[in-house]
Amino acid sequence: MTAKVRFINQVTKALGRTKIIRPKENYATAIFEDRNLASSKAAQALEDAKAMTTTLIDQMVESADEAGWKVHRTDNFEESAELIVSICETHRAKFVLRSAHSVLTDIPLDSALSASGTVLEITEHSSKGSNQQIEKSKSAAFNADVGITGVDYAIAETGTVVLHPRAGVSRLLSLAPPTHIAVLRPGDVLASLDELFAIQRGDFLNGKLQGSMNLISGPSKTADIEGTTVTGIHGPLEVHLIIVENDQY
Repeated sequence: MTAKVRFINQVTKALGRTKIIRPKENYATAIFEDRNLASSKAAQALEDAKAMTTTLIDQMVESADEAGWKVHRTDNFEESAELIVSICETHRAKFVLRSAHSVLTDIPLDSALSASGTVLEITEHSSKGSNQQIEKSKSAAFNADVGITGVDYAIAETGTVVLHPRAGVSRLLSLAPPTHIAVLRPGDVLASLDELFAIQRGDFLNGKLQGSMNLISGPSKTADIEGTTVTGIHGPLEVHLIIVENDQY
């Protein structure tokens, strides 16, 4: 048993989970220095994600549920929009902020939320913006009742969604509002962190790395105070994962 497998087994047991995740060893990504090899591994990781879509979605649903996500599976964009409106109405959301992910453009979300009487704003945040623009974006994120994002990747083994902050995708969007809704396309689910790091390594060596990334595995939790686990201290109290299973893209 490798040191990596032993470490993950220990963490899994410490979390009280009965299912031991045994990572594969075929994506040893951190040592790749050859650009062509890294690109090949990244391409293989993406191909595997497409080929194993159904299996990975089922694994993602199970892991995300264990991690504390409220998981929803929808058949199409219209159903997804209706579900998002329903979640916002349940929380009596008056101000909703969304990212510029393409999946949220494909979903008829803007019109659906507007029809419900909710004020919707699309984030334009960029780290390269003026100080005034950045402060305005921060204020909007902390004043929003619900933050809605797409997902750049998802990790089936841990129930994690991955977001790359960039223009139109502020890191605060998934951290500051008390409720976060993430919308996932099936083909974006990777088997493990190894595949993610293969893609990241390939992007880095080819000068395409987006910069930092957020890894979100359920609602915010901390046990800093007297060892008691408290939810929602450092981020959203409630997180929803919507998987659009039969979208046409």
